[in-house]
Amino acid sequence: MNDMTPILIGAGQAVEPVPADLSKAASHADMAGRAAKSALADAGIAAAHIDVVACVRTFSDSSPAYACPFGGPDKFPLAVASRIGAAPKLAIYDVLGGQSPQALVGEFAQELIAGRADVVVIAGGEALANMRAAQRSGADLDWSEEHEGEWKDRGLFSGSMIVSQTELAHGLMDAMSYYGFIETARRIKAGRTVAEHRKYMAELIAPFSAVAAHNPYSMFDETYSAEAIAKETPDNRALISPFLKSMVAKDGVNQGAAIVMTTVGRARELGVPETQWVYLRGHAEGQEKLMLDRTELGRSVAMDVIIEAALSAANVAPQQIEHADIYSCFPCVVDQAATALDRKGKPMTLTGGLPFFGGPGNNYTLHGICEVVEACRKAPGGLGLAHGNGGWMSKQAVGVYSTEAAEGDVFADRDLIATRIEGQSSPGQVEQVSGDAVIETYIVNHKRGVPVSAVVIGQAKTGERFYARLQDMTTDQLSAMADGQYDRADIRVETGMPANKAWLI
Repeated sequence: MNDMTPILIGAGQAVEPVPADLSKAASHADMAGRAAKSALADAGIAAAHIDVVACVRTFSDSSPAYACPFGGPDKFPLAVASRIGAAPKLAIYDVLGGQSPQALVGEFAQELIAGRADVVVIAGGEALANMRAAQRSGADLDWSEEHEGEWKDRGLFSGSMIVSQTELAHGLMDAMSYYGFIETARRIKAGRTVAEHRKYMAELIAPFSAVAAHNPYSMFDETYSAEAIAKETPDNRALISPFLKSMVAKDGVNQGAAIVMTTVGRARELGVPETQWVYLRGHAEGQEKLMLDRTELGRSVAMDVIIEAALSAANVAPQQIEHADIYSCFPCVVDQAATALDRKGKPMTLTGGLPFFGGPGNNYTLHGICEVVEACRKAPGGLGLAHGNGGWMSKQAVGVYSTEAAEGDVFADRDLIATRIEGQSSPGQVEQVSGDAVIETYIVNHKRGVPVSAVVIGQAKTGERFYARLQDMTTDQLSAMADGQYDRADIRVETGMPANKAWLI
């Protein structure tokens, strides 16, 4: 075995219920620091050995909608390093997206192989539950910090954008809108009614809640039946169609996760027992095209390609994966992954999933990786898989893990992946369109459970796709649409400024 082979030697998680005394409420950096301290203890090494701290971007630093009114660290990774007593030579704050944790594992595995890193901590944390509780109560908190030292803030994005100006013009700024388009497209293709599809989604994710209920790091501990998840009630109200509240990620959490990576040679020098070692057996990542440029509106080609590439890099078949944690912000992600991994009816989560365990922003997959590490240690020789998802099935990263080392390169060819994704066929899109068209998929927006507006993805007579906002819709019509009564309906569309307008024919 090569001494430069990268390994994971520590994994740690942290959770905090909202405290009665909010003056003692943990911040985002506190949660990440607690997890990093736990990961170091798990590895059995001192913080003095750490030369790299890479942090997953918090939601508060990702979007104005989540901005923290109590401030935060000026250099988040150095704030985390200070909590564990580390003085890293390199401190990195990564781009947003749920793919980030696994992408960082792949990146620093390569840095370790090349000798450009020695001991790496990857950490992240969220305290949105504490933040919101403090806002509601009027508590006066100060989470601002200043730290000396060099760091690198990678900003919000890398690569091409996952949202266009056309989409923004139609008010499409939140993930649930895009996943609503995807989920409805999947339902229509499968020939299900809305009620049937909600039952299908509920049966898919209900087992997740039982896992979350027994996970000590879960933010929530209630078990839900499929019937309860699929039933619309005042507490389980309709959001953006076709989702009910219980079906989607819950971001009101206080959670942190961290891992420690090094090389085989360094682990031996530090006295880390081989029972702690977990190898990265395969890694792949890449980015999907814009929504309207995809082959199917209900499927991400990138997701299938990257899962396949990670398995191929690990030289394993889907059926050989014993432990899997799939990003579960919305049921359609789980459904597609279950097909790609041939796991229909098999466990798809080790944490309990974002709707039940908790959805700690961009950092969720780091919790999944921690659970995969523990599962591999408990069953030596078995294979685990962690899946990270960013945007609207836009940015994908997949890792395969085992206590047994791989032979050869474990990194999938990113250029080949990009070529396959870019090569997918598409009917194309137009920003502005007039005339008769047909609805391909749609969303109905709800406010406090009441339908208020609708946006469609239509297909023009010439084949191209476009966005449009439906006009002159009554509440009854919107309810009927949310119930699936206007699937593939004919519409008349007019170019609008800035958004296209459409009417049911």
